[in-house]
Amino acid sequence: MTFKYIELFAGIGGFRSALDGLGGGCVFASEIDKYASQAYKALYNGAQELHGDITKIDAHNIPDHDVLVGGFPCQAFSVAGQRKGFEDARGTLFFEIARIASAKQPRLMLLENVKGLLSHDGGKTFETMCVILHDIGYAIDFRVLNSKHFGVPQNRERIFLACDRNAEHAEWDVTGSDVVARAKRRVRALGIRTFNFDWPENGEVTTRLRDVLEMQVDEKYYLSEEKTAKLIAQLEERGIETNVDGDGCAMVGRVNISGYDQRKRVYSPDGLCPTPSGLGASGNEPKIVETTVIAGSLEHYGNDQMNRVYSVDGLAPTITVVSGGGREQKIAEPYTVFQKTTSWTTTVKYDETGTLQAARLDKVPQVVTPRYRIRKLTPRECWRLQGFTDAQHDAVMNAGISDSQRYKQAGNAVTVNVIRAVGKPLVKRLKQTESSETGNRSTSEMEAV
Repeated sequence: MTFKYIELFAGIGGFRSALDGLGGGCVFASEIDKYASQAYKALYNGAQELHGDITKIDAHNIPDHDVLVGGFPCQAFSVAGQRKGFEDARGTLFFEIARIASAKQPRLMLLENVKGLLSHDGGKTFETMCVILHDIGYAIDFRVLNSKHFGVPQNRERIFLACDRNAEHAEWDVTGSDVVARAKRRVRALGIRTFNFDWPENGEVTTRLRDVLEMQVDEKYYLSEEKTAKLIAQLEERGIETNVDGDGCAMVGRVNISGYDQRKRVYSPDGLCPTPSGLGASGNEPKIVETTVIAGSLEHYGNDQMNRVYSVDGLAPTITVVSGGGREQKIAEPYTVFQKTTSWTTTVKYDETGTLQAARLDKVPQVVTPRYRIRKLTPRECWRLQGFTDAQHDAVMNAGISDSQRYKQAGNAVTVNVIRAVGKPLVKRLKQTESSETGNRSTSEMEAV
């Protein structure tokens, strides 16, 4: 252990999963949710350091620590903007962070919240928070980071606030007019202590939703035929196509492409996943479309591999029992349909080897058409989107935590990859201070001699 930290509003330990790998040791954690606490204990060897409601814990009973971290719930300040400093936070969960930091004075803090916090109540809520942090002795810096730049295929923007008790004041060089730039100009005008944190740069978006999908999925995650047919009908009314928005979330069709009715949205595996927030309620899980090309009238799913026909655009299934008798895997290639000026249609069909199979006149063209299946993302896939390992997810699943709770836990977590990226310069700053303090002590001791 190279540094000690505490994790408030711990959830399933997104901060912990990253900081433990950077040399951190958790000496105290707090979480009020029954199922999240159960999951936390399953993940971290029983987590004897985990406690309950932080509002009922005396700050002086919390162990000394170097770093305080937490993704606190976003509660509106009832009197935000009145500039009453520390008093403004009373009645909110942010007050618990300020209360503990004021008493324990950890060297650093890293806090996370939704991007909308910057503009809540015209920016007054966030400005009040910054004033409070200044009043209890911290310099601050903040930035919005998106999970999609850190190796997970999820468009998830969050505000991160770094606080340093020992940092010298440094002016921000603010450019642009986005929500962060506007907030920095407002905060700068308050005359509080600021510094420039070494934030990680946005990396290239290298992963897509398909990269975290499970190869085999239980049928319970697929929509019923009735619901699937209804959604597909809506998609076909608008033309089945993939629409990639500015954030890289590839949506199939144009069903409710605007607004927040995610229950009716269907996403393509070729894009990014939207933020999996608000999970836990049935039907709110992000849905994806799987395309299976079916030849003729064959519509076989499940384990009937003898009758399955696969698309050449995908992967072959496991090659098993290939001793003949019709059990070999089959593929389908769309055959060409030529329309004549008469009411008759010439249909030419080829088999998988390219050999002419049939040529006939028919009033109704016989074509190979795509068949769509729509399913929810699985809990494991949602945990992958947040940077947790399969072993972590499975440990919680095996502890008896339900699907709905594991969905909720993923949606409420911080993205481990992002915390790891931010944690590296945080730990570096902590080590630099320790080296400086060690050097100063040595100089003082020599002078004393």
